[in-house]
Amino acid sequence: MDIDEGHPSGHTSLIHDLQLNSAGKRLVTCSTDKRIVVWDLENVKGKHKFVEACVIENTHSASVTKLSWAHGSYGQIIASCGLDNRIKIMHEVPHRGEKTWKTLFDGVVGTGGVTDVKFAPRQFGLKIATASHDGGVKTLLAGGSDFDQWQQVGQFEPTKKLSSGAGQRIGVTCLDWNPSTLEEREMLVMGTDTGLVVIWASEGQGNRDKWFPLTLHKKEGGFNSEAIEHGGAVTDVAWAPSIGRGYHLIASSSKDGSLFINKLYPGSRDTELEAVLVFEGIGVHNNNNIWRISWNLTGTTLASSGDDGHIMTWQQSLTEKNEKTRELTWRRTQCLQPKTPNDLF
Repeated sequence: MDIDEGHPSGHTSLIHDLQLNSAGKRLVTCSTDKRIVVWDLENVKGKHKFVEACVIENTHSASVTKLSWAHGSYGQIIASCGLDNRIKIMHEVPHRGEKTWKTLFDGVVGTGGVTDVKFAPRQFGLKIATASHDGGVKTLLAGGSDFDQWQQVGQFEPTKKLSSGAGQRIGVTCLDWNPSTLEEREMLVMGTDTGLVVIWASEGQGNRDKWFPLTLHKKEGGFNSEAIEHGGAVTDVAWAPSIGRGYHLIASSSKDGSLFINKLYPGSRDTELEAVLVFEGIGVHNNNNIWRISWNLTGTTLASSGDDGHIMTWQQSLTEKNEKTRELTWRRTQCLQPKTPNDLF
């Protein structure tokens, strides 16, 4: 594994998020310092390193918490969200012989802080989903030849109809799109501050998204029919790319230190999914919070990071159940501990 040995971050405070673009050659980071820093992958003395390309100052009036890249076919476009309840969408364009970041959209989309922002798979157009602490999820679609005309095309509260959430407002902490290019309908998985993970789908109708919840039915055991449930606030959700599989894989992590992987099959109706919990990792990061999870491009390896300072990878492998039977199980394949800041400089 080729590992960048580290370099100064370009930030003066806590880094909340970092995201690679679809080509894997550009990196963007954000921080409490309200900066967004863009990095380019370059060959430096025979080693691949991310080199600071641009610092975008004061993009938000409060901490910048999440980032997302649009698919490269739309150009170099990034979105950010923050505790100022706003999202900002910017496009890298040429200006006087150099490149600069032009604002395409800057607006308030929630209250209590916007918690996540994600661009949709490219077959659904230049579309973005946002989540916020007020329990709302919104989708916006770009128009115009320069993608500078954005309109809200969908809005819903994913936990409003849950019996477990009756009488209370449940904040949405994170979300992710179904990345499958074969799926005709839009699908989102969302985590909440009460530990619930829910899945919704949309049938697009012109410039309006009609979102509805998908019921999760047990298959070989599992959980209740309304949601996947952790013991603490959900910190991240990740929908695996589907490469020739007849089912979906969704991972979720929580502040209680748990890491779940769920296998989802199409149900008997369009509004249903058959679900089975295939991996339940409790305390896998030495009983510390797990903050980020991410799949590789083929959806066969999951990476997780936590408060213990480690990055772990998880893969499926055949194990012997008894003398005659072997089964596929998920196990940890690597445990990395990045260098501390004092080792980098």
